[in-house]
Amino acid sequence: MKTMIATAARPMLIGLGVILAIDLVVLGMFLRWAYVEHANVTESMLYGQLLYSSVDGSLMEIWGYLKELTIIGLALYAFLHAKELFYAAYAFLFLVVLADDSLRLHEHIGAVLSQYAVIGPHGEILAQAILSGIPLALTLLGMVRLARDRIAPALMLLFGFCVTAFFAVVVDKLHEMMIGPGHFQTISTLVEDGGELISLTLILAIWGIFGRIIVPHVTGDMMPHDALEVA
Repeated sequence: MKTMIATAARPMLIGLGVILAIDLVVLGMFLRWAYVEHANVTESMLYGQLLYSSVDGSLMEIWGYLKELTIIGLALYAFLHAKELFYAAYAFLFLVVLADDSLRLHEHIGAVLSQYAVIGPHGEILAQAILSGIPLALTLLGMVRLARDRIAPALMLLFGFCVTAFFAVVVDKLHEMMIGPGHFQTISTLVEDGGELISLTLILAIWGIFGRIIVPHVTGDMMPHDALEVA
């Protein structure tokens, strides 16, 4: 692993540094906005500006969408060159994630499912399982079909997805069940959405580190990790 990091292209490392810096700026702006709102600092330029919150259309949401689109693009790039099911399925998986994040599909489907007494209040959990189940199954199928020397990057990418899912789903549900959606909103949003943002950056870092293994026959400025410079 140390060798891979050491040999990673400097532009890629700079690109990842820029992405992480933007993560921190976006989260910092959210914390400042939350303070202004809670303290009722009406003279602040951030007061009432939902752009700096975590709602739909906020900087945090838009930045997350851009990173998800970048991951989809990298996975499709890898599939076109390596012709391996895993990368097509990984792109499909994040396409579903992006559609769910932007359209709130699990909430709409969950509301319908929750009408059935057997399911009750757990409709959203079942909806999320349905939405991610098929692409995740395809991704796992693609991974077991990879050559042994190509499994390591696939495992790391799956690990990155699991970290993202942990913050997006597990932490969110734990907050609702143990504390309640009306309490500690700033802290919970920072942990959930902030964790999700950082985990997406982790996935981009994995692409950068393992880029030359994922697409070994592509060299120079055609490497997948170079796409991180414009993410």
